[in-house]
Amino acid sequence: MLRFAFARGFQRSFKGLHARDKVAIQRQVDSFMLAVDVRQIPTGYGMKKLGGDLWEFRTDIAMRVLFAWDKDSITFLFVGNHNEVQQFIRHYL
Repeated sequence: MLRFAFARGFQRSFKGLHARDKVAIQRQVDSFMLAVDVRQIPTGYGMKKLGGDLWEFRTDIAMRVLFAWDKDSITFLFVGNHNEVQQFIRHYL
């Protein structure tokens, strides 16, 4: 069974979003957690490995969620658009 955690960076980036975006992203994250837990991840998430244990999935055409995937845990690190994600990755790696 996987464990899920939310880093402070994710919480801060999530807090700065508009209310309608928060609802949509929270639904996608919940759906993603369920899909990963049962090991049936649909291709619609657009999951991509960025290097090491760093991964991303899309919530919609503009927003992405970054997470670190270890053997038995997933930690959500950041949510943002393409440019924000690139900036976060530069500091993370």
